[in-house]
Amino acid sequence: MRLRQIAAALLALSAFNLCLMIPGGPIEARDFSAYPAIVLAGFNIFLTVLGLGSFILAWFMGLRTYSKGLLAGLAGLGYFVVYAIDLGGLFPVSPVAMPHNLFVLEWLGLVLSVPLIIVAVRLVMVAQGGESPEAQPAITLSRPLVIALGGLALAIVVFATYAAMSG
Repeated sequence: MRLRQIAAALLALSAFNLCLMIPGGPIEARDFSAYPAIVLAGFNIFLTVLGLGSFILAWFMGLRTYSKGLLAGLAGLGYFVVYAIDLGGLFPVSPVAMPHNLFVLEWLGLVLSVPLIIVAVRLVMVAQGGESPEAQPAITLSRPLVIALGGLALAIVVFATYAAMSG
């Protein structure tokens, strides 16, 4: 398997894993009602961009239309930081203990982020060496797809923020 395909698989797995942890879903049941809505909405916007962006990037990397590692590396770093601060009890803090399944999925996400970062760094090094001529540096989406993704992102953020505030 080529580095680009490995990165695409790790991005897709990381995004799917993140989807399982949406507040109000079957796994994430903690109460974050003590946080202001703007804080929760901001965090949920970040998570939504991270997840949807990872799916989109994985798709384009899988199609061989994009093989630069910078975005994959930033996504891997995003996943690592999100899971590390939650597992470390830094943010978000809840009076409700972290469910065991959430704990396991967050550790899985943390573990997936490390090889994603490593593969992404390798892709950056390969690209700097000029060894990736088949790759196109641009990712373009059609206007209807962008509108649909924007609507989906808005729905996810509203749902997740409301669920997190409802406890």
